[in-house]
Amino acid sequence: MLGAVVVVGPAVAPDAEAIRGALAALRPHCHRLAVFGRTEQFDNLHHPLPADASELHALAAVLRQAGREHAAVMPADLLRPSAELIRYMIEVSGSFEVVAPERHDGSVQPLLALYHPKLLRRIEGLITAGERDISALLETATIRRITAEEVAKFGEPELLLERRG
Repeated sequence: MLGAVVVVGPAVAPDAEAIRGALAALRPHCHRLAVFGRTEQFDNLHHPLPADASELHALAAVLRQAGREHAAVMPADLLRPSAELIRYMIEVSGSFEVVAPERHDGSVQPLLALYHPKLLRRIEGLITAGERDISALLETATIRRITAEEVAKFGEPELLLERRG
């Protein structure tokens, strides 16, 4: 499984320590690691993206590298990366196209998720149509939502899913 740290979004890129933390959470469960986006660090893992790349563009780049199995995606600016939550998400992934954790309000954290590469054509179609938001993809995908109660087994959901900034 590919473990991908995604660096897109706010103008200030996460520091190397934040990226290392995300990589450390993915490492026990992924046989390949990569960093996608705005960072010149991690040369051997780095896959550059255009400066204006959206989260959807980043996800397409990840899935082009994923092979035939789910890719574990994590934002570089996640405050508390959890290897245990990633492990659980992999355990329950089954045949779902997406596995994503929920907050208490029922919304999901789309950049802390597993995505199956069979979504790539759908993503490319959305991008061609001018879409930039992952939520458009989530509306059409089969999703295994990790409920806030399930996430709470690994820590406070709002803290585990919170991003810097």
